[in-house]
Amino acid sequence: MSDAPSSFGNRTWMWIAALILVGLACGCVGLAVGGLVGYLIGRSPGAPAPVGPAAGTPWLGVVITHGADGARVLQVVPGSPAEEAGLRPGDRITAVNGEPVNDRHPLPDVLRRHRPGETVRLTVVRDGEERTVSVTLGRAP
Repeated sequence: MSDAPSSFGNRTWMWIAALILVGLACGCVGLAVGGLVGYLIGRSPGAPAPVGPAAGTPWLGVVITHGADGARVLQVVPGSPAEEAGLRPGDRITAVNGEPVNDRHPLPDVLRRHRPGETVRLTVVRDGEERTVSVTLGRAP
């Protein structure tokens, strides 16, 4: 009779140990997969990592709204690269270096492919006329 409780107790401890090991293994796998997914989501595809003095977020200095036909400039920040390039409220930015800008390709996403200090060509529509404007991007404040 004394063997039965002991045998039952050993099996119980084995199950508990097995469940703990399975739980730890699942936790490790989940952590690894979650970390990988987070890394992949956080990466900016196609954008080189900025290094040295050019590190930082590029800044144009406009308040915009997006549509299928581009990014409409609502306001130009005084002293900004946009003001220095001559952008005005009402302008519609349709491309950056030939890359389209619209509601599917927002201007901030397209600009993040560039670095502060880099000069880009903006395709701008003003009063129905398309023009190209060169602007040197600043560093986001």
